[in-house]
Amino acid sequence: MYIQQITIDINAKADKDELIDEFGLLMSFYRGSGQTQGRIESQYIENENIVCFPFTLEKNSLDKKINNFYVNKQIDKIEKRCNSKLTFKTVGKTYNSYKTPCNCKKSDFYILITNYITIQSPLTCGTCNKSVPLYRLPPYYDYGYMPILSWERNYISCDSLQMNGEVGERWALNQMQEITSQLSKQGLEICRKIEELTSIPTYYYLHNYKKFKGDQITRPCPSCSRKWDMKTQLHNLYDFKCDKCKIISTISPNA
Repeated sequence: MYIQQITIDINAKADKDELIDEFGLLMSFYRGSGQTQGRIESQYIENENIVCFPFTLEKNSLDKKINNFYVNKQIDKIEKRCNSKLTFKTVGKTYNSYKTPCNCKKSDFYILITNYITIQSPLTCGTCNKSVPLYRLPPYYDYGYMPILSWERNYISCDSLQMNGEVGERWALNQMQEITSQLSKQGLEICRKIEELTSIPTYYYLHNYKKFKGDQITRPCPSCSRKWDMKTQLHNLYDFKCDKCKIISTISPNA
């Protein structure tokens, strides 16, 4: 993951608090366009400068050719109010070993998956098991990917509840591992839409923490009840995959 620095000088008489709000809105548009990851960027104002440090999957994720309508419109608004231009600089990487997200010419399939600690893309390549930047997809809705990011936030909220325990743990866990839950239905619909846009099969990751005796042998697909266990574990993680229902899962550590 790359750490970027976005800076603008304030060369006009403008309300700095309002400018910070406008800058925050720009960051939300970058997020909606799939160009930045997570919602944890540091943003501050010092003297006559506004500075922000967002995370991106690629070094060039903030390239203007990737910008959508809302990003460009907000950049233009901020630059006019500040009477200066935004500047961009890559300042480092979260890990020295970090290289790139998915670079497959064409993925065999995608997986919609996230968890409460990651800020990677919620879309993973089934071929290389690396993150897929959302901006590589055709626009999902209104120039961006907000429905996908909405599901991501919902999933992370449920995962946080079940990890924290005590408050809403059972409800949150069921949202993640029941195929008929509201969360799963939202995710499955997103998978269908991504497949429609890309012509690439898109699977929904179904969490599994149920107590199954002989889980890998007796557990059928929860949607069609067919046999779906894989002979060989995929990416040292996935044990179940139903090509009919487009669901992928793992052996429960609670089995």
